[in-house]
Amino acid sequence: MKLETMREFVMVAKHLNITRAAQELYLSQPSLSGRMSALEKELGYPVLDRSRNRIALTPAGTVLLDYAQRIIELYDEALAKSARAARLSPSVKVAALPPTSPYRGALPEYEALPYSFVDLGLNTTAIDALQQGLVDLAVESDYSAVEALRAEGDEIGISYERIGEDTCFIALMADHPLASRKRLARRDLDGQTVIINSGFHFDRWSKMVQQLLGDDIKLGFRMNALDSISNLSFVDLGTSLYICGDKASQALLAQRDDVVLFDRIDGAALTLPIALVCRTEDKHEDGPVRRFIDAFLERLRSA
Repeated sequence: MKLETMREFVMVAKHLNITRAAQELYLSQPSLSGRMSALEKELGYPVLDRSRNRIALTPAGTVLLDYAQRIIELYDEALAKSARAARLSPSVKVAALPPTSPYRGALPEYEALPYSFVDLGLNTTAIDALQQGLVDLAVESDYSAVEALRAEGDEIGISYERIGEDTCFIALMADHPLASRKRLARRDLDGQTVIINSGFHFDRWSKMVQQLLGDDIKLGFRMNALDSISNLSFVDLGTSLYICGDKASQALLAQRDDVVLFDRIDGAALTLPIALVCRTEDKHEDGPVRRFIDAFLERLRSA
C-alpha cells in the first residue's frame, strides 16, 4: 500500500463520506471511490462497509485505521526532524576555541548559523588547516601585523580580520638569571633565545615574536618539539624563554614551582594581536562563512 493511498483511506475514515473526503483531497468522487476499491482489491478484504445508507468501517478497516494513522504520524515526524537536522547540519568548520577563550561568547547562535569545532593538533597551523580545507575559520595570532607575513597571506589567499589583543606571557625556569627580576625590561631580552614548540610554527611565530618585542632586540630561536601542549606541565625550558598567549599553556606553566611567568615588559602589558582568519575567497563571497564572520563581528562589537 502506498503512503498516498493510506492518507486517502484515513481521510475517508475521518468523514465516512466519499464526496467530502474527495473534496478535502482535491480529487473527484469517482476517482477516490475507485482508489478505495483498488485498495480493498490489493488487501483481499473490505475495509469499508457500503451496505447501509452511509459508509462505515469494517472491523478490518478499524484496525487498519489505527495503524495507518500511526504510520502517517511517524512518517511526517521523520520528515520534519530530518529536515530540521539538515538545516542545522554544521556548514562552517571552526578551529576549536578553548573554554577559556574570551572569543567564545561572540560565536553566533548555533541554530541560526550551524558550525562545528575542529581540533587542530600542535603540529597543524590554522593557516595550513585553512589551505587544506580542514577548517573555514580560526581565531589566530594576527600575522598580518608582520609585513612579510601579510604579504604571504595575500599570496596564499588568507585574510585576517583584527578582532582584538590578548595578553601573552614570558615563561622561564626559576633558576634563569632573569627569573629573580621583579619586572622585565625589553633590554633584558636582548640576546635571549626563545623556544618554539613546533617546526610547523617556527617561521611565522619567530617573526611574530620579533615583531612583538621589537626589531632592535636581538633574539635567537630554537625548536623544542612537543607532542602535546600538556607536556608543558613538566618540560625543561633550559636557559631559553617561552612566549605564548595561549591561556591553556599559561595554566599548565603557572602550576609549576620551577617556572616563573612575566606578563609585562617595561611596566606595560605584553599583548598579542588576534584576528579572525579565513580564506580570502570565502570572505568576499556571499556564503555561510561570510555570514558567520558578519555575525561574529556583530556579537563581538555588542559585547
